[in-house]
This record gives sequence, structure tokens and C-alpha cells, in this order.
Amino acid sequence: MRNCLGPLAAGVFLLQPSCIANAQAPNALERAIEDAQPCRSVKTKVSSFGISVEVGVDKLDSVKIENLQLSVNGNTGQASARGTLACKTSDEALVEGGFSATAEVRLKVDLTTRKTTDISIEIMKTGGRFGDIVKGLETEVSGTLRRSLAKNLGKFCEK
Repeated sequence: MRNCLGPLAAGVFLLQPSCIANAQAPNALERAIEDAQPCRSVKTKVSSFGISVEVGVDKLDSVKIENLQLSVNGNTGQASARGTLACKTSDEALVEGGFSATAEVRLKVDLTTRKTTDISIEIMKTGGRFGDIVKGLETEVSGTLRRSLAKNLGKFCEK
């Protein structure tokens, strides 16, 4: 447990919004989400003039963590975060556009085994030209985020 408490405490500092208003550097959680590339496999069909084209909305546009809460009770660590993920088409796409999704993420970690015991992701709000496809792809996007969060939390605990 001692190996995980130091990084968890450091994570509290790293994951908090910066006190400097002009700083735009991503925090550790935002970097973990960027590393997962959750937009990589997102595609939608766009129809125009009777022609249907599949469009990849597969480029990460931005990640912003709005709030984060961490707590430790005995050997269980818990975290809750709310943030927004935005994806877009590549600049060379025939049809340009994107979407944003605001989600609430909750996770529990057993600090003795360093294993994630529970992760849930709920999409609260969507927007953008392709925002309506997000609900249909919620399982795919949240699965990628769950795997990344579990993997990156394990990396924090190993150090």
C-alpha cells in the first residue's frame, strides 16, 4: 500500500487544475486519456445528395478535466472526475466536423493489490456536428477510457 499512497498523493497535486490562469498544460489524468486515443476508432456515416460516406471522427481535439475528487478509506482508494472529451475529423476529411462529450468517471482501487476494482463512465452531455453519434458509441469510447485509466493507475502505483 505504501508504494501506491505516494503516487496517489502526488496525483492529487498533479490532477488539480493549475492556479495559474494562463497555464494550458495537460495534467496527468488528461495525458492518460490522450495516450489512450479514445477517438481512434470513432466513425459515422454522413449522407448528402443521396450519397452516404463513412467519416472518421478519429482525431483527439481536446481533453479537459473540470473537477476531481480523491479519497482513501482503509485499503480502498476512490476517485471521481468530470470532464469533457472532444474528437474531430482530420483536416483532409471530405466532410469536416466533430463532437464533444462531457462525462462523469468513477473508480475504486484496492491499494494492497494495486488493482482497479470498479470503473464506471457516464456520458452526461454531447455537442458538435456529430454529437448525436456519441450515445451510440458510448460503450466503445468508455471501454477504451476504462482500460487506459486502469493501466495508467497501475503505472503510478509501481513507482
